[in-house]
Amino acid sequence: MSEVVALFGSRAEAERAVDEISANDFFDVHNVGYMDRYRDESGEMITDPTYFDDYEADDYDNEVGDEASKGAAGGAVGGAAVGAGAALLGSAGLLLVPGIGPFLAAGTIAGTLGATAVGAAGGAVVGGATGAIFGAAEDNDHVEHEVSKHYREGVAQGDAMVTLEVERDEANAVAEAFRALGARRVDIYGDEGWLDY
Repeated sequence: MSEVVALFGSRAEAERAVDEISANDFFDVHNVGYMDRYRDESGEMITDPTYFDDYEADDYDNEVGDEASKGAAGGAVGGAAVGAGAALLGSAGLLLVPGIGPFLAAGTIAGTLGATAVGAAGGAVVGGATGAIFGAAEDNDHVEHEVSKHYREGVAQGDAMVTLEVERDEANAVAEAFRALGARRVDIYGDEGWLDY
């Protein structure tokens, strides 16, 4: 298996890309991950790492539930079925990355880092592309470090990140499809780290 990782300029662009890739039967919906910066009610990106410090656990659930329902509602037009992208975003939960702040995560990324996870930044060991991007350990490979850093900084600055686990022989086609759908950057991660394609 490989993971195709893509950065999009907005949540809407990422949602459209997931819908399009889904329509072409490139993946099982359980193999998709999503992450973007948490935004307040006015759409402003929250960059304060202590934003939720005074909230109780129930407040997290209410905030995230409201945000998730907005995402799902945005994908349903005139009663049409919600697409894969909207369904994925509708399942997003709050993810707190220590020292960085709140994010929304769904699918495999949420599963890897955990619902309110500290992620590897808090000492946990995680694998795959998510581990390479948000892992605490310094990369020994300069190329791997630069690719990981690009994704980490992109998400921190407001880009939406989509990951998709696919068979190795499908990874290049999926990467090209993401690129054609407007991804700002696309890379492939395999057992041996970041791959050239």
